[in-house]
Amino acid sequence: MSFNLALYNHVAFDCAWEYQTEIEPRNNLSEAIFFSTSQSGLDSPDLFVCQAEVPKTSAENALRFGLPDAGWTLFGAIVHPKSRGRLRLTGADPSDPILIDANTLSDPDDLKTAIACVELCREVGNSAPLRPFVKREVMPGNLKGAELERFIRDAATSFWHETCTAKMGRDSMSVVDSNLKVYGIDNLRIADGSILPRITNGNTMAPCVIIGERAAEILQLEHQLQTTVKTDLVAQ
Repeated sequence: MSFNLALYNHVAFDCAWEYQTEIEPRNNLSEAIFFSTSQSGLDSPDLFVCQAEVPKTSAENALRFGLPDAGWTLFGAIVHPKSRGRLRLTGADPSDPILIDANTLSDPDDLKTAIACVELCREVGNSAPLRPFVKREVMPGNLKGAELERFIRDAATSFWHETCTAKMGRDSMSVVDSNLKVYGIDNLRIADGSILPRITNGNTMAPCVIIGERAAEILQLEHQLQTTVKTDLVAQ
């Protein structure tokens, strides 16, 4: 049995600024996110941007532009990229490594969306309300044409949302059924983001938590498991 495992991911691009006055990073270092559209007429956002309180980028762009000691980043992503990656086996042994082909930006429409994403990040990052926090724009600056495309391809990194390689469904491309059981293999379930038929609009953590909780419910019912909740009482 073999499946065509379509890999989805949120590909993202770092745009960075140097602080006017250094601000100590707080909490989880990234607590602001917003959604937007790359063009008019869309029914839902196709871009989302996360703000990080530290400067970050790919190795290629760090070498090209450098990173300040103190700065911040807008990390913009494509919500539903058209480019699809895939996973392939390299051998019959279960310990053989998996070949991962991310296939990032292979669809030309994704490059157009990526350009809009970077332009949006620059518009926000260089806007008047944020000027008190900006000494200078570190990257990309006012690049155009081939130079902007080079920046985007060098900047493209994972948002760590790799999903959809074992989707749930009933068609011939589905890997698991509604009880998370793998078709054609006994006693095997999958309970993570790979079962999503389509990547979520934003972060994948909450859907993965729900999938895990649902898996626990299924196993509890199927095997008549009892759950015990322990509560520690603290004297007041």
